Amino acid sequence: MNAKVVAIVLAWVTLTQAVIAMAGDLSPMEGSFVAVGDKDIARAWLAQPTGRYPHGVFGDEVEAGTLVVETAAGAQHAYRLDDGSVFEDVSPRLADLDADGRDEVWTMRSDFFAGARLEAYGLQDGKLVRQFAADPIGLGFRWLNPIGVADFDGDGVREAAYVQTPHIGGIVTIVRASGERLVRVARLSGYSNHAMGSPALDLSTVADFNGDGSAEMIVPVDGRRQLAVLALKGGALVERWRSARVAPVAAALRAVRAKGLWQVEYKTASGAVVRVELPQF
Repeated sequence: MNAKVVAIVLAWVTLTQAVIAMAGDLSPMEGSFVAVGDKDIARAWLAQPTGRYPHGVFGDEVEAGTLVVETAAGAQHAYRLDDGSVFEDVSPRLADLDADGRDEVWTMRSDFFAGARLEAYGLQDGKLVRQFAADPIGLGFRWLNPIGVADFDGDGVREAAYVQTPHIGGIVTIVRASGERLVRVARLSGYSNHAMGSPALDLSTVADFNGDGSAEMIVPVDGRRQLAVLALKGGALVERWRSARVAPVAAALRAVRAKGLWQVEYKTASGAVVRVELPQF
């Protein structure tokens, strides 16, 4: 066993002991954000920091060991990871994939052996349980960043979308629920919705830009100096539009509608706000 592996193992043991000592502390991790909902889950956040998976995607080597939700009535429920994996995220997201009127909590779970995978958790019989899970990337220290949950092909069934390995030839991936498994529907490479080392994950968004009942997504092209609109058509992801070269996308990307026209708005690394008008589709 080499020195680096020994150091990681020792750090893991030390931090695991620290987590056990503070097992009752479910307060939000420093630097993380609380997701707020209006259904059965009122709030969701990440807790109990650990250094057992030192990937450093967000600029440090601390991830979450526990996912916490709070109901509208104020009851808290936690899902603790005890298998060496972590929640490699800054903030969970709330979305209702199966249209049952209750939100799932969406996040990324990662480990040394298989890397990241998209997972969703929900409340069942008074417990927080895993409801949906995609296949892992298959290699440690590989990550993904969610785009959103929507009906991308207009068939009345919602899918989830994310960018796999956004720092390495990012692959936009759409998955659909088959039981508890999230099964891959379509993929398209060449996009990125995250800058390595940044805590900003909001570099992509979803909207129905032409009102046809099918949601499209806006994702930066690899390098984040162009924007693209992607759609799911005939079971395949297609690029419907690509912008001219723009200032690098760094954070807070969103779609806004003004005077009947859609625009993409985002922030650069300096905090400047950039707006790009979309064509009519």
